[in-house]
Amino acid sequence: MSVRVFDTAAAKAQRDRGRGNHLEHCVADDTGSLTNRSAALGKLTDSANALQPFLRDGICIGLGGFGLDRKPMALVREIATAPVRGLTLETFAGGLDVEALLASGKVARISACHVGLDHFGLAPLFRTARQSGGVEFEEWSEWTQLAAWRAAAEKAPYAVVPLDPATDLLKVNPHIIPAPTLFGTAPAFAVRAPTIDIAILHAEAVHPDGWALTSGDTYLDPILARAAKRVVVSAERLIDDAELERRHRDVHLIASAVDAVVLAPGGALPGSCLPNHMLDFPAMRRYVEASAAGASSADLSAIALSGLDRAGDES
Repeated sequence: MSVRVFDTAAAKAQRDRGRGNHLEHCVADDTGSLTNRSAALGKLTDSANALQPFLRDGICIGLGGFGLDRKPMALVREIATAPVRGLTLETFAGGLDVEALLASGKVARISACHVGLDHFGLAPLFRTARQSGGVEFEEWSEWTQLAAWRAAAEKAPYAVVPLDPATDLLKVNPHIIPAPTLFGTAPAFAVRAPTIDIAILHAEAVHPDGWALTSGDTYLDPILARAAKRVVVSAERLIDDAELERRHRDVHLIASAVDAVVLAPGGALPGSCLPNHMLDFPAMRRYVEASAAGASSADLSAIALSGLDRAGDES
């Protein structure tokens, strides 16, 4: 068996952020299997201890998942009940997570390329906030926001991307600025990297040391985790060393990229987290119907977060 040792980018980032003086190594054999060679990190905790000591007015929260899938709703509820204000939400495709935090009255700014409820239509609280101007909105295209997150993940101040100068993004997003042409004659623009204080993510399964697994699409969670200063992962269930070794190909977050692990069965409800549970269609219909009937923000928030109270029935 030949052995290759990788000093991962996330491990370097960990040392840069002062998380500890240990070095995380991933060791791969010819079959591509992984073995965790770090000491037990003791990252398993509850949502309050994972988040509350680190929440401050005005910080930026990165939201993982995509649309209505694998959204960290258990962690969202912890933030929604915290005594903080003026938050910035950084999300690629927001859904009920954005809605619940808007309902809490804690959001000052949203940075996203999309916020909606997928086939259930527009996100009503986001739409109201957008039309009223009650919340500042930074609009991105998928490509430009991805580039900005990648820059943050690499600890670079910005990324340079080719972009059509006729795009209206230049009129609405001050973080996209002209840059020297680096792509031949094509116009180039710099996108500023965001400062993401805490990223909250939900996984299918997680090892207590922080290895997070999903058998489906990882979306942009691995990039968001590298871009954030602190990473909290909730998961449907915990796994042991044997399952981690057996499912090494499903690892999408390595241990050194994760600061805290929270066990939260049904923690994405009413959204989906396959193969653990599907989307809660009745809850989504109740949300849309309540919004159309003029329900208050508090009532909508209760519906958005109600799936967590029924999580035991799903597991």
